[in-house]
Amino acid sequence: MIFFGSVQMQSESVPVVPCEVPRKDLVLTWKNISYTIKKKVSDNFLRGFFGKQRIEHVELLNGVNGVAKSGTLMAIMGPSGAGKTTLLATISRRIKGDTVGDIFLNGQPVDQEQMARMSGFVPQEDLAVESLTVEEHMEFMARMKMDRRFRAAPRKERIANILTELGLFKCRNSKLSALSGGERKRVALAVQLLTEPSLLFCDEPTTGLDSYAAMAVTRTLREVATRGRIVICSLHQPASGLLDLFHEVVLLTAGRVAFQGTTKEATQFFNGLGLHCPTTFNSAEYYVSQLSVIRGKEIESYRKARWICDEFNKSRFGQSVATAIEDSCKKSNIDETLHPVFIERPVPTGDFKKVRAITQFEWLTWRAYVDYKRNFTHLFLRFILYMNIAVFVSTPYASVMVNIDQRGIQNVQGLIYLVVAETAFTFNYGVFYTFPRELPFLLRDIASDLYHPAPYYISKIAILMPGAIFQPLLYSILVFNIVGLKGGFLGFILFVIPLVLSAASASALGCLMSAAFQSVATASLFSVPLDFITLMFSGLFLHLGNLPAHIAWLKYLSQFYYGTEAVSLLQWRQIDHIDCPPDLEEPCVSTGLGVLEKYGYEPDNYEVDILGLLAIFALGHFAGFLAIRSRSRKEPVY
Repeated sequence: MIFFGSVQMQSESVPVVPCEVPRKDLVLTWKNISYTIKKKVSDNFLRGFFGKQRIEHVELLNGVNGVAKSGTLMAIMGPSGAGKTTLLATISRRIKGDTVGDIFLNGQPVDQEQMARMSGFVPQEDLAVESLTVEEHMEFMARMKMDRRFRAAPRKERIANILTELGLFKCRNSKLSALSGGERKRVALAVQLLTEPSLLFCDEPTTGLDSYAAMAVTRTLREVATRGRIVICSLHQPASGLLDLFHEVVLLTAGRVAFQGTTKEATQFFNGLGLHCPTTFNSAEYYVSQLSVIRGKEIESYRKARWICDEFNKSRFGQSVATAIEDSCKKSNIDETLHPVFIERPVPTGDFKKVRAITQFEWLTWRAYVDYKRNFTHLFLRFILYMNIAVFVSTPYASVMVNIDQRGIQNVQGLIYLVVAETAFTFNYGVFYTFPRELPFLLRDIASDLYHPAPYYISKIAILMPGAIFQPLLYSILVFNIVGLKGGFLGFILFVIPLVLSAASASALGCLMSAAFQSVATASLFSVPLDFITLMFSGLFLHLGNLPAHIAWLKYLSQFYYGTEAVSLLQWRQIDHIDCPPDLEEPCVSTGLGVLEKYGYEPDNYEVDILGLLAIFALGHFAGFLAIRSRSRKEPVY
């Protein structure tokens, strides 16, 4: 049996708040649950191409009723598209669309916040950072889910107990990516058992498993249910004999209930309709087949499914469920079985919220660091490439600063542009993959109130910033010494600052693109024209001092302008004389200040350029956070 004993707190000054919820006769009831989605439909290709689409309302659930009591392991079954996952997500209050109907626990309405506190949800496909080990993943989830007053020792003890009882202790040091399907299912279940929820919802926990693994997972769920919890699972094509492990079964078809009761009662109900399951046939598959839509016989299939649903409502089984639903909502039962989740808690203080946000940031940063460390090869290759670029860019200009003439002006300015542009491109496109690959489990974690978008986004900035500082620093050392740039040690420091800020601001813009678009390909496609426009205002392609008024302001949106101007000022302000050609009729720029004027740069703008790069960094990340926060409100995939 699974160990779920209370854990002693290691603090006398803090009152004990155990995770274990008293198991009073829990009754979860859902009444008249309906759920409709809006689907865009185009009548033809041209209307769809030009965005002329009509909205079609698709009803996934239609007046679904049901009841589940503590100690019950319930299966929700039905053909594909019957609404199994939708019903599971709806009664667990994890669906974000508009639903109609009521959900009660012991006669009390349950809102989303209360359901999140008292329930766990095991998704069909567990999404996690797969470079973490099982133990690291459990530690992270424990930090996010368990009361912050739990000390390290009892927290680790609980993790070890759960892993042992689920048969996962032997693979606790294995990466999630190396686990089998059954092991991953049990890890997902172990995560939910950390807080010992009163209600546990599992979306197709046996899908993709062999019969032995499916039986093992189901037996574990049955043990969880027998300890006073309500466990509700959606099932798809269960193996023979698997359904016998469930206490009750709910059959759905086209968003309606076709049956609810024990497996024995299901046999009686279908036999009463003249639908006898062959002795050699899997009973679960037989029930689903009677509710499925057969290709070529759609009308007959829908008519048969409606008939079964109507017969269930009129049968003694349907009446028994209706009576149980009404009894669970009677006022006389409410006070006697009031669940602790309805007891009003004091509003958390500002300090508590601050500590909680810091804890989320700390462990999200830790998770991101471990993921980066485990993918070190990719990061190292990118670092080597960046250093090679520094050598390749600098080598042709090794003697350009020795004796600058009129032709050398273009060489020096070309070098400055390349140094800034390569840094910006490297760090801009290097972060495009950051959010698209993490968005699926980000949506799920935020929907489960595991953490908030702000700590998550800030943790990403914290992980990216060291690379945006130290890599440009080493890059600058190579460029500065190979080329022999002017300024000495102070000049080098002033040279490093705009390059580091160029890298940081480019990372911010890359994070914005990554957060705003669903795929790396789309983000790259949108970023190219933006880079093209901002590159034009770097000073190399347009004279910035003679721009028309209606476009002159665009240079202030260009990180290439700020970075190139800042580095240019550092070099050209130290050059007092530039040799002129022998032919006096040829144009000549004889000083570094003249070069700055030639390209439209202001000699005293170094501080302005630094502030401009900082502004792009701040605004880019702020817009990226808003994009992540907006996308986090979308529907997660369960």
